[in-house]
Amino acid sequence: MDSAILWLLGASGVAAIALFVIKGLLDQLPEVAQSWHRARRAFRSDDRPDSDSDGT
Repeated sequence: MDSAILWLLGASGVAAIALFVIKGLLDQLPEVAQSWHRARRAFRSDDRPDSDSDGT
């Protein structure tokens, strides 16, 4: 009986840690997607002059 309780507590601890890690990863996805889009735009506009340059 004690062994079953320990297994249950261990499994719930592992599940809680897994959910915490998954939530952290999902929270970072929007920032990763924005960075990816900014990088793609930067590579696509590579042949155009920068908007902050003085044009000389």
